[in-house]
Amino acid sequence: MLSVGADPVLVERKLVSGGFACPDCGQRLAPWGHAAPRFVREAVDRVRRIRPRRAVCSRAGGCGRTHVLLPRFCLARRVDAVVVIWSALLGRALGWGWRRITAEAGCPASTVRGWLARFAAHAEPI
Repeated sequence: MLSVGADPVLVERKLVSGGFACPDCGQRLAPWGHAAPRFVREAVDRVRRIRPRRAVCSRAGGCGRTHVLLPRFCLARRVDAVVVIWSALLGRALGWGWRRITAEAGCPASTVRGWLARFAAHAEPI
């Protein structure tokens, strides 16, 4: 996964012009179809369907691996947008409990508790 801008037109233009480099070997990425469609929860009542672009590392001297170009408002393997998760972490920093955060985020309690636990476990290096 490679994090890119949120505007698909600009991402496509940059991809076609060779503006992205392979995170594994540094060679130029080229267009390579699309990834499977996925849904991103942006708010309690708003879900967006996206279909991320795929790219392949150039064959001339490159590793040939493919990468999903994921918009910056998404996280890999997460249905919730960055803004939803960030608001939960901000709520915790303000002293809110997981029940209040769950109510504000509109997400299942187990999901919110998982975010908070993972962040707490990794907060020191961050």
